[in-house]
Amino acid sequence: DHRTVSTHMSAVRATTGFATSARVNSATRRAPSSHRALSSRASRAASGTISSRPIARVAPCVHRGRPLAMKVSAALPPAAAGPAVGCLFETLPFGAFIGAVLGGAITSLASRLWSKRHLSNATVTHADTPAHRALMDACPHFSEPYDAVDVLRNRHACTIVASLLRENLPIEYQREVLRMPDGGHVTLDWPIAVPQYPGEDDVKNTMASLGAVVVNDDARQRAEERTAKRERERMDDIIAQLQYGASAKTKNGRFESVGGAGDSASSPDGVPGVIGVAGGGGAGGCGSGGTGCDVDFDALTPPFRRAIPDQGRTVTRKRLAEHWRTIPDDAPVLILMSGIAGGSHDKYLKHFMRRAARCGYRCVAFNCRGTANSPLTTPQFYSASFTGDVRAVVDEIHGRWPEAKLFAVGWSLGANILTNFLGEEGESAKLHGAVAMCNPFDLNACDEALQNGFFGTVYSRAMAKNMRALFAPHEHLFQGLPNYDNALVANAKTVRDFDEAVTRVTFGFDSVDAYYDASSSKLAIENVSIPLLVVQAKDDPIAVSDAVPREVIEKKTTPGCVVLVETESGGHLGWTAGSEAPFGSPWPDVGAMQFFEACRRGVGATIGNQSDGQSAGRVDEADADAEVERRAEVEADVAVEAPAR
Repeated sequence: DHRTVSTHMSAVRATTGFATSARVNSATRRAPSSHRALSSRASRAASGTISSRPIARVAPCVHRGRPLAMKVSAALPPAAAGPAVGCLFETLPFGAFIGAVLGGAITSLASRLWSKRHLSNATVTHADTPAHRALMDACPHFSEPYDAVDVLRNRHACTIVASLLRENLPIEYQREVLRMPDGGHVTLDWPIAVPQYPGEDDVKNTMASLGAVVVNDDARQRAEERTAKRERERMDDIIAQLQYGASAKTKNGRFESVGGAGDSASSPDGVPGVIGVAGGGGAGGCGSGGTGCDVDFDALTPPFRRAIPDQGRTVTRKRLAEHWRTIPDDAPVLILMSGIAGGSHDKYLKHFMRRAARCGYRCVAFNCRGTANSPLTTPQFYSASFTGDVRAVVDEIHGRWPEAKLFAVGWSLGANILTNFLGEEGESAKLHGAVAMCNPFDLNACDEALQNGFFGTVYSRAMAKNMRALFAPHEHLFQGLPNYDNALVANAKTVRDFDEAVTRVTFGFDSVDAYYDASSSKLAIENVSIPLLVVQAKDDPIAVSDAVPREVIEKKTTPGCVVLVETESGGHLGWTAGSEAPFGSPWPDVGAMQFFEACRRGVGATIGNQSDGQSAGRVDEADADAEVERRAEVEADVAVEAPAR
């Protein structure tokens, strides 16, 4: 029936991020599907239902729409029903038993709590150019109301509840430890297995039964079969070349090492250099960067006692190569950067990774030095201003897939680092688009907020505790550094204390305030030369609203469309709104995915002196086929949902 179809299409929108508003007049945006699913009783109770209420169009410069100040009751979205129970008990002893016994009651209570929404308009700020307008027209999600779960509208409740109870997706990673030029290491976590959205298979069947145009994965499956066949036929040669370098030559049927790092043209799996070493791996393409390939690996058989082969260049590389080959070489690559002391385990990162992966992106979580159980091998941690590691990772990935478009998304401190990196790179940036969420922008202003009030102290102490936990296993590396005092680290109670004891010292700043001033990405925003979406919550207790450089963003007409979207509530990385609220993906994720897809098509890539905007949203000819497929998806979405309206 119509309700079943609407439920299935919710999964489509959750996966692709494209709602049916693609065919809605640009002057009036429809409310999200969760509001269109209002019960008839609730619809009658609300005198002006949001589904028919005109929503102000995103203005060219600044849209500061008046909050709708409206509460509605909607049925609990299907995506939120499961997590409403599971997330509450998954970390408790006998959690499964408790959930089984109380699941029905909890779900009923949750349905009442989560269905009460407070609607408000997002504030959108950007320069008045056709390119900016074209870019925002390609992101209809941000023109729809922000439907916050009413009981979680308090900024602290939203921040804390989302952090603790957001669904933890079971994503399986394969880790790559990447050696940096200075000898330090970062880790790249490549998702090997990403869970589907609930009802995702049912969506395709429903669309097909209705005669809708369905864009399936047949082409990709055929490509996977071909690459799997080639993999079986050539794996022995691949492993041998990976052991002895991509430029290795055979002698009497055996491979032997030669000097020089490999390149993408000669590497058997299309990846330059050696796994785990940024920049090619050094002489002979060895993982150690030296002459490790001189070992006769063929003579090594288990059990290993006197010597052991570098399994990072065999087993790990083989598994990654098998995964990489399931994705087309020109598929867009998305680098995900977490917040302070975070990493690939963060729940909000996993939710966005699933969304991007289901849209065909090659995803990788970038873990800073020492985070997410990454090894710290030199007396150098990471900081809000250090961009060297990001640059090395971007260069390495660009070298592996030179024909692919690169994108990045960062949260909190990761957003600040990403913005600083983009400002430093300017027009030389290899990325085609980026998203920054909850960017602190002005670290001194945010530090002042953390020093004031009860909750500020709670947040600062919690983050400092996480930083000390990351640092503790490696503290012996820092002994003997000038101005380093281990006692200060042990007694660091706040983020400022930790930065005084470690960050300022290791990166050579005279004071913490000087470090915060130099690291604040508000100084870099003007030099960003690629499309950048910034999403903030006005009530963020950590990345405070006063730190956001609105005037700079509004006046920025130089190359690089920067757009600021601010929600009335959302806390810090909470955003408990949308069809998956409160325990699913944050509200901005759908719009951020629409933004990446627009950048992928070339929308907003050029600002210039356009008067008619004809080139603002131009699609590259190379992306013509992909554009046809994406339009087919939207048309199918409209065709299927039409009977339910």
